Amino acid sequence: MAMQWLERELRRTGNPQDTLNADLIATMLKHRGKDIPMPQVAVAKEATPVEVRRFTKEAKEALRDQGFAVYELTAQSIASVRDSGRKFWSTWHRDNPQFEALTSMHSEVAINPAKLFLPKSNNKTLVQQEDLIARFSEDLGTRIQGVEAIMGEVPDYVDLAFTHLNATRNYLFGEKDGYNYARTKTPTVGSSVANVGSFDPAIGLRVDVWSRDDGYGGVFAAPLVVPKA
Repeated sequence: MAMQWLERELRRTGNPQDTLNADLIATMLKHRGKDIPMPQVAVAKEATPVEVRRFTKEAKEALRDQGFAVYELTAQSIASVRDSGRKFWSTWHRDNPQFEALTSMHSEVAINPAKLFLPKSNNKTLVQQEDLIARFSEDLGTRIQGVEAIMGEVPDYVDLAFTHLNATRNYLFGEKDGYNYARTKTPTVGSSVANVGSFDPAIGLRVDVWSRDDGYGGVFAAPLVVPKA
């Protein structure tokens, strides 16, 4: 208790003035009949670290043997990537802070930079492209155990593009890839979903929108390989 603690600490000093003050506190305690509780100090709880999903050693080796690059995504968003100094040449999403705050998955992800897009997956609807990725996933699973392929969300492809750039100095969705786009599952407005691509070294990465019910020549299915759930 606060007053008892203060009385005790004053007596410990051996100072005559402190002893007199301790006697005063003792008298106050006697008249009051009870002590004053010590203030409770809130102890901040450490945030529980989010576990990153990882490939098995065998799966990672098999992926790399087949031309895949493995990266770790760690909850990056359009906003956090831009705040780190990276460029986006699309600006419409600045007016949608919730969209810009969406974060990438906590997971290792594999892509084949030489085969970023599934062949003939452009000019197709979202559903058709998801079906192509499901078939790709099934085939890949027969060759490499413990993995699956998915269509990611906007922040997954954004995080991946800049992570790959950091690792290789090469631009996914850039000139080598025809400045084409990866379709994502992330809704924007109406029936549209977001696309990520057209990565230009001078002006940055672009996030665009396209109707989920329409295909387009520059919008492809770009599967992300992840540890199987």
